[in-house]
Amino acid sequence: MTTPDMLTAAWNVPGFKWSREKAAHLLNRTGFCAPPEAVEALLRLSPQAAVAKVVDYEAEPAYVYPLEFDAYSHPVFGSPRRRRAFFQRFTPAERRKTLTRFFQASFEKMQEMRFWWLHRMIHTPRPLEEKLTLFWHGLFVSGFDMVHNAYHMYMQNNLFRTHAAGNIKTLTWQMAIDPAMLAYLNNNQNRKAHPNENFARELMELFTMGIGNYTEEDVRQSARAWTGWTFFDDRAVFLARQHDFGEKTFLGRTGRFNGRDILDIIFEQPATPKHFATKLAIYFGNDEPPPQVISGLADCLKQNAWELKPTLKTLFSSQWFYSDAVVNNKVKSPAELIAGTLKLLGTSAPNPGAFLLSMELMGQMLFEAPNVGGWPTGKEWIDTGTLMARYNMPALLVTGRYAARMPPRLRRILGEKCLREFESPINPCAELAARQIANTRDAVDFYLSRLIPHGIPADRRLDLIRFLNRNGSANARPLSAVGEEKFMLLSMLHLMLAEPRYQLC
Repeated sequence: MTTPDMLTAAWNVPGFKWSREKAAHLLNRTGFCAPPEAVEALLRLSPQAAVAKVVDYEAEPAYVYPLEFDAYSHPVFGSPRRRRAFFQRFTPAERRKTLTRFFQASFEKMQEMRFWWLHRMIHTPRPLEEKLTLFWHGLFVSGFDMVHNAYHMYMQNNLFRTHAAGNIKTLTWQMAIDPAMLAYLNNNQNRKAHPNENFARELMELFTMGIGNYTEEDVRQSARAWTGWTFFDDRAVFLARQHDFGEKTFLGRTGRFNGRDILDIIFEQPATPKHFATKLAIYFGNDEPPPQVISGLADCLKQNAWELKPTLKTLFSSQWFYSDAVVNNKVKSPAELIAGTLKLLGTSAPNPGAFLLSMELMGQMLFEAPNVGGWPTGKEWIDTGTLMARYNMPALLVTGRYAARMPPRLRRILGEKCLREFESPINPCAELAARQIANTRDAVDFYLSRLIPHGIPADRRLDLIRFLNRNGSANARPLSAVGEEKFMLLSMLHLMLAEPRYQLC
């Protein structure tokens, strides 16, 4: 680094130049890709204004994509008494059948919701809003496998979106009494006679402080403070008769604490800002952020009373963020890879189920993290199984075929009829003609600048031109507009999307 402080604004460091590569990096990390037109828009601004435009995303219109729930995917009874009365009118066999129908409707809605969210990632004019929603979903984890209620997962997803760049402490409280979280970590079963410690433990270990910063006795005392919370339908409810109003000693403090008091104490601990700062630095920076970056971001969080935007602006302005240790040095998550690819190629998924399954095969199923610790990050996304899925996804998109043996589940989703009649939604001939690109060299350069703005080795670029020429020459050759040329252009896109550097941002 050129100065001692890694969080110094990059434009205050001698030699810094606001460039296409740096604008693309800002867009890649704060969204899902860097479309050339968005890069050009940022280049017309100063770097300070570019960061402000990205972070203060409320200036852009909210993306509206409604999701409708019916009486089976979102049953509302009003109260536990009315729920019991509803089911008591059925015979045992009818009751089982009705419950099965409720669960099946919720399961099907959950699959629809996954594509709904992927669609938002692709089309939103506020990429950071969705990127942060994904961040919070991976930190404050709940999963449909335990919640069994699609509408509650939908509510939680919108909760994260509403508070995405807002106050972290406020979001943590709202998350604690969110019906999906209450069900996922069993705090709706936390009663004064039988305290349940699941939520109290994960609140400190995974959500706010990190292991080693509390004792088992702190877990037990916190669990007592959180007793009494449950939910009726979609409403969090506090049952005073089930709350332990007795005295608790938690993290060295003693009093008749409730859940809010516990959060106040947690957010006074020095480990808490460091925990959130570490998570943010890894998510937006690299896998091993320097201690100086973590401590600086932690101080920023404390100084701004847990408001997130000042910390984000500090991070996205810093010389560390634009350093070689960070730029083009992070493996894209499956969500980033799929949403970004579809956006860059100007299309939606031709078969939503297939692309959601591709994401799952890469290791990331939305609304279904592998455990309460969330998804992996960075290099942990890559292993022999997920790497093959990463290379097969672009093959499916541009050719309609998997490059390797198709998994049986994917074959069932696509269906034999769909496989025979699949037509790629990508039409490179029309796009190149509209841009008056008429030769193979310019075609390669156009798609490289769009898909891999940080570039590939010169010899790989020449290999792509030779491939498109089909004659071993790296010279420019005129393009035709139809027939075999389309197949070659699609195959060239497949090769680009399989480039190792395309897996990085």
